[in-house]
Parts: sequence; structure tokens; C-alpha cells
Amino acid sequence: MPPPTVTRLRAGQPSATAEINAQMRAADATLHPARRLVDDPFAQHFVSNPRYKLLRLTPRVALFGLRTFDRLFGGLLAEILLRGRYFEEQLASAVDRGARQVVLVGAGYDSTALRHPELGDVHFYEVDHPATQAVKRSVLSRIGAKVDNITFIPVDLQQDSLQDGLKGSGFDSAKPTVLAWLGVSYYLTMESFERALAGIFAVCAPGSVLIFDYMDPEVIDGTSGYRGARRAAQSVRRRNEPYTLGITEQQAVDAAKRAGFELVETNRVTDLVRNYGKDNPYCSPDDYMGLVTVRRPGEPTA
Repeated sequence: MPPPTVTRLRAGQPSATAEINAQMRAADATLHPARRLVDDPFAQHFVSNPRYKLLRLTPRVALFGLRTFDRLFGGLLAEILLRGRYFEEQLASAVDRGARQVVLVGAGYDSTALRHPELGDVHFYEVDHPATQAVKRSVLSRIGAKVDNITFIPVDLQQDSLQDGLKGSGFDSAKPTVLAWLGVSYYLTMESFERALAGIFAVCAPGSVLIFDYMDPEVIDGTSGYRGARRAAQSVRRRNEPYTLGITEQQAVDAAKRAGFELVETNRVTDLVRNYGKDNPYCSPDDYMGLVTVRRPGEPTA
């Protein structure tokens, strides 16, 4: 068996992809409010690359940078920005139904807990690679962010289990939970992906909802008809964070069902742009990624 690829994360370095995603959200926050798709004022604090900062000096420059990124990697920008919109919509609905726990698996530089003070009685458990999470915690401390309702859990899902990570954290597996697993699956092996799904199922109560995204297999093998998809795969490979897992929508749904979940709905990038892109979105709907929303069967008991 060949030795594992030495990625940035395996080498103990924070995720460069997480910083790029933060840059996209930070640039969006620079735009006129009518043009914003996300409006994340915290994202800027997680961008240390000075060249990225130059790309959002003014709203015009920021929009130019976003459109340039979209021309190069069409479809990826929509996924980065709009999957978060979908997740927050599902989160609000679940909170209305009584959910008071959120688990962000592969949280990166997500700022959902910071941007929604109305969720102060909802507890967030952020699970991520130790190297990336250390940077995030340092930034949050530096800016004096209020993190009373966040528990940080360092876990490398390629080697460790979610169950072990959550032990002793205060997480209550008897309470319905909303789980987001975004921007992670395509960096795993199929074995790690299915093991993580089974682990997520094992820790969540009946009625809990999981949202995860996936990438088409043609992106991984280089045969995608979308030029932006091929460029994206080349780009992450150059940064030593290669895409490793491509699956179809049906394979993603089937894997979740094997873990024990029932399907709620699926969405592709085209659906995200149609539902959240406003009248004149600056991101294209190139269609090589999707979201799956599933639920653990049964009625909540707590």
C-alpha cells in the first residue's frame, strides 16, 4: 500500500482552502448590501494573505475579484457561499422545532454562532483539524469575539472518530441536533467518508438533521465537462490539499442510508443559485457539486 499523501493538514499546517473560503465571504461582505449573498463581517479576520486583502479594498474591486474567481472556478463560488445560506435556513427551522445543539464537522472558519446572537441559547460544537482550529481560536481571542456558546473540539477525521471527540465535551446525544458537514467529504477516502457518516449517526438523537455536500466523480478523475471544476482540482492539488473522493448524488444518498439516515432532500449548485442567488447573482451555476439533507428516523425524546 502506498504511503499516505503528505497534505498540509497531515503536516500540521492550517487549511489554505479554509482561508480562501473566508476570503470569498469577506469579499462578499465588502459589497453593497443589495449585492451580498452571505454578509459575513467576521470572515475578514481569518484572511492573513496580504494579496487577498488587496482584492477587497473597495466594493468594485471586491466584485471584480469575485467575478474573476467565478470565471476561473465556475460553480465553486456558489457552493462556498450558498451552502451556508441553505444550512442557516435549515438551522433556523430546526431551532423553531426545539433543537438546541449544533455540530459543525470540519468547521473551518465558520462564523454562524458569531453572526446570530438570537441563537445564544443554542450550543455549537465545532469539530475540526487541530491545526486549523488553533488558528481560528487565536483569531477569535485576538478580536475579543464572544464564544460562550461554542465548544471547540480538535479532531482529525482521517484518523480519529467523531464519537471520541465529542466525549466529555458536554454534547448530549439524547437531544435533537443539527449537524453540518460541509467542504469536507471530497478530501476524505471512501472508507473515511462512510466511517464518519456512521459516527455521526451514532452520536445524534432521533429527529436530528445532517447536511453534507459532495463532489461529482468526474472532478476527481479529470473528465468533468466544466473547465472550472478541472481548474479547481488542479489548484487544490498544487496546495497539497487534493480532492480525493468523488461520488454521485445517488451514491451520497445511499451511503447516508446505509449509515441509518433517511433522506429529506437533495440540492445541486443550480438549486442554490436559483434559491439564494438573488435576481442578478455574480456566481455561476456550473453543476458539479451538491448537498444532501438527511434525518435520523424517529421522534425526539428530549
